[in-house]
Amino acid sequence: MRVFVDKYCEKSGTFKHPGEGVTESVVLGLAQNIDEIGRPLCPCRFYPDKTEEIKHRTWICACDDMQIYKYCH
Repeated sequence: MRVFVDKYCEKSGTFKHPGEGVTESVVLGLAQNIDEIGRPLCPCRFYPDKTEEIKHRTWICACDDMQIYKYCH
């Protein structure tokens, strides 16, 4: 997951959160979501039903916010 995040930032001109602990939490959350549901669903949000949420793709990393604002919150 760390490689995915680093490569995405490199090719897209986006930035990770400046707080190392926050970035680590996001990376671990993304990895956990891949293990649980098979998709890198943004771990920064609450989802009543993660399986239903992945159908909308709004919060699949790189989520819409990251693509628009060029940084991970």
